[in-house]
Amino acid sequence: MQRSFIEHDAFQCGYCTPGQIVSAVGMLEEAKAGWPSHVTRDVSAGEMPLTDEEIRERMSGNLCRCGAYANIVPAIREAAEAGRPR
Repeated sequence: MQRSFIEHDAFQCGYCTPGQIVSAVGMLEEAKAGWPSHVTRDVSAGEMPLTDEEIRERMSGNLCRCGAYANIVPAIREAAEAGRPR
């Protein structure tokens, strides 16, 4: 996850980066375990598809003061697809 954040320039001032990374790792574990979110379309599905909407909802409790949001979602998606949540 840290590598993906660096590759996607998903941080600017660093204020939120530790919390974003820890939350992203936890969020991926929850999705892997099949925990639905408020935007999960099929709550009975065994595997949760990590769409941008799903990632944004699951990460919505994290605040970024400088606006690196545009790069955070692709960083998380790439880490999830690469199977490197840590």
